[in-house]
Amino acid sequence: MTRSLKSALVLMTAMLPLAACGGGTNEAGTDGIGNDSPGGSESGETIVAMEQDLGGIQSQTGANLDLPDGFPDDVAHYPGLNIYGANAIAGMGFSLAALADGTPDEVANFYSREMVALGWTEAANAPSGPGHMLRFEKGSRTFTVNLIPNGDTTTLSATALN
Repeated sequence: MTRSLKSALVLMTAMLPLAACGGGTNEAGTDGIGNDSPGGSESGETIVAMEQDLGGIQSQTGANLDLPDGFPDDVAHYPGLNIYGANAIAGMGFSLAALADGTPDEVANFYSREMVALGWTEAANAPSGPGHMLRFEKGSRTFTVNLIPNGDTTTLSATALN
């Protein structure tokens, strides 16, 4: 995989929250995210606000989304993670945007412990302002997690590259 393709996946992760602004979407429900009333994401139900396939990049936004099909089984999943954006790029990997209950330190400690238990090597774990940036390696694959405090939760941006 070329460096420019990996860069494209990282860029897609950063742009994921803006994906709902694009065209070619399939929307349902009276509020545009599949609900008859606002606030449905707090119930824990899966809400798909938008799905699109842009030249082999499958994107989905909403609330409490499932992991994309084919997401690696050997990547830890933080308990109760509310995925609100996901990309799957054929042959390259995946990116997620999500909210996690807990502080950036708590979430970082979870990933440090669980990823190593799944056979990954922790290549980086550094404070990044009030948050954290972690990178794990397994063979030629990488998994990167960026954590930013967001009130009582932590905003998580993750990229899994093949």
